[in-house]
Amino acid sequence: MKTLTKKEIEILLETYDEDPAESLRIAVSSLLGVDFPTWDSMIALMPTRYTSSESLARQETSSMDELVKQLVEHRTL
Repeated sequence: MKTLTKKEIEILLETYDEDPAESLRIAVSSLLGVDFPTWDSMIALMPTRYTSSESLARQETSSMDELVKQLVEHRTL
């Protein structure tokens, strides 16, 4: 799995407040190199380290915020 570029992280952060699920879907699609048409399709193929809790699948804010944090911490420069 690759890491997101600085530009991809900037786009994620710029769009996250407006539509968190869509912003994360786009970022994770880029991260995994797969175009996920839906949130559920993304969740189904994400590594279990991100989806071990059902809260991300339910789009709970705290889990989505945690995923953003993880993506930001592991970005490329």
